[in-house]
Amino acid sequence: MGQLEIVAETHYARTSIEACEAIDKLTYAAESGKGLACEDLARLAVTQFACGWWQQVMDLINGEGLDAAEAVMRIRREAEQHLLTGSPIRYGDLFAQAMAQARRQAAQGLLATTQSLADALAGPASRTGQPATTPARQAPRPDDRSTSAPAEQGL
Repeated sequence: MGQLEIVAETHYARTSIEACEAIDKLTYAAESGKGLACEDLARLAVTQFACGWWQQVMDLINGEGLDAAEAVMRIRREAEQHLLTGSPIRYGDLFAQAMAQARRQAAQGLLATTQSLADALAGPASRTGQPATTPARQAPRPDDRSTSAPAEQGL
């Protein structure tokens, strides 16, 4: 197993553990009769979506035999597309809006985590003033910062 595959597997394992911890916290609160906090539900949603992005990377590596760099870049492009063309906001459907926001936050986290890999694979063309192969990441909106998951360590 190559170094990049190990790093991808580590990110997948970390997001899986974070999702399990979020589930455990909610389960404990429900079983003990404590109220469920919005922050805990938001954390669960974001970590599950983040885990889903990394699961897709691992599926491409283990299931389709793709090189780890290509797998990460393919899912990275999907995350970028999701941010650019994601589901339209449906007013009145608050749960759907919350889940769409969680998926956007998870996609932004994946893009931030894999930015150094994307820069390295883009090569010198992006450093010489020519357009890079990946579009710039959107800056988070003020409402994104209040519920964002902790930043992950980059690749």
